[in-house]
Amino acid sequence: MTFFGQPPENRAAIHEEIFNIIYFGQGFTHSDVYNMPLPLRRYYADVLIKTKERENKEVEEANKQFQDPRLTKN
Repeated sequence: MTFFGQPPENRAAIHEEIFNIIYFGQGFTHSDVYNMPLPLRRYYADVLIKTKERENKEVEEANKQFQDPRLTKN
């Protein structure tokens, strides 16, 4: 490991985080996220995770309220 930077084994996780922020953040460019300070990048990643979890919970709740008798679970 060098004095500055991350070890090579962290590269995949770093780029996955960058990809997720770009893809789900809808508005960030690769250079925006790649050059973003780490604490700010982590903040956006955490906010996106919480937002997606909340959206999933809302969809599940809406699906529970709407029960179509023609659709049955096997």
